[in-house]
Amino acid sequence: MKLGTSLLTLAAGLSSVLAGSVGEVHYPTLFRRNGTEDLQSFKGAVLLKNGEQTSCEVALMYSTFGFVSAACLDYTDASAKTINTTTNYEVAISSGLTSTYGRFRASKVTPNPGYDPVSYANNIALVEFESNGSEFVNYIASWRQDWVEFYYTRRSLSNAASSTWNSPATTMYNAQPDLNACAQANTLFMYNQKDLICNELSTPSIMNASCSIPYASIYGVNDPNAAVAALYSHSAVENDGSLCGNEKVYNYFIVMQNYVHWAMSIMGKKAPVFHTRIPEYTEVLDPGYSMVIPKSSVEGVAVYAGDLYHLDSNPAEAAEEDGGLSPGAIAGIILGLLALLALLGFFIYKKLRERYESNRVRRWWFFGRFEKEEKPEEVGPPWQTPMILNAHLHTRFSFN
Repeated sequence: MKLGTSLLTLAAGLSSVLAGSVGEVHYPTLFRRNGTEDLQSFKGAVLLKNGEQTSCEVALMYSTFGFVSAACLDYTDASAKTINTTTNYEVAISSGLTSTYGRFRASKVTPNPGYDPVSYANNIALVEFESNGSEFVNYIASWRQDWVEFYYTRRSLSNAASSTWNSPATTMYNAQPDLNACAQANTLFMYNQKDLICNELSTPSIMNASCSIPYASIYGVNDPNAAVAALYSHSAVENDGSLCGNEKVYNYFIVMQNYVHWAMSIMGKKAPVFHTRIPEYTEVLDPGYSMVIPKSSVEGVAVYAGDLYHLDSNPAEAAEEDGGLSPGAIAGIILGLLALLALLGFFIYKKLRERYESNRVRRWWFFGRFEKEEKPEEVGPPWQTPMILNAHLHTRFSFN
């Protein structure tokens, strides 16, 4: 069900708590959803690289900090999480549906120390960016038990240079996914179902309307409040298929609540989080929190992540970016080599066969002549031999 403007209106109202040390609770102003005017204070963001927009949304926390997928960053060595400093990162921020708040240069990007570019475990990073001097706060939904509904959003720019925005693609989806199918397609999800959200939802790409890509962010809703809860992490495509093909696609979103204290250790201040049922609320206090990193992947499944707008130039398969090969690529290379060997064997056989036939003709021509000349005459029974028959007759007449 498409919700459009009304969906983002719902996401504008927030009840929030600033996460601090244990025992510290701060209650800021409660924002209720009064109508479309609330959208004027609601902000979303998209990551830009070298002036071009990406499909990667930024989950804003402050006017200078936000979460982004670690797979959206460029690396000189992804396994060592060494950032490519030649890439120019910017954060474009919207205000409301299509209004522009500003475009700001990123001063620092920090991938989570537990980020694994092969499985996409802990696929989250913190981006610090400049501001226009105006302060604002956006909230992270920090307790999964709160969320009774899910709102999905994908923001995009109609023109990156002028920072003008398209109306965001939005939908509400509360159906329970097939967790077994999600786990069979991706071992990371199999071991970390509390850290990831799985679904099969998609929306047309602004780069190619015939290609559908996942939504970029998920809002957790506990009426009458909502806050951004998860960011797109990666997709698993059956039969080593293309993300834009006809194969079944499972999309996985990383839940940000477990990385709040890691972000606080970098920001040097408390993170703005939203939750209800305060007496029951628990949080992950360890800044070094990590998912379980699987040791293997699912054969026959292609995995994509990062900037989905530029898959040709940046296929989101970290193993290939690091110089390794995915199981599907290895299988393709093996099949190619076998086909080449079969073709080579066929040509060798054909050549040997032609040479054999040629030699056979020459042998027949050469040896056949001598065999024909030296072949002894066949001798039949004595009575069929003319000489013997004449001798027999001579003897008979001599006797008489």
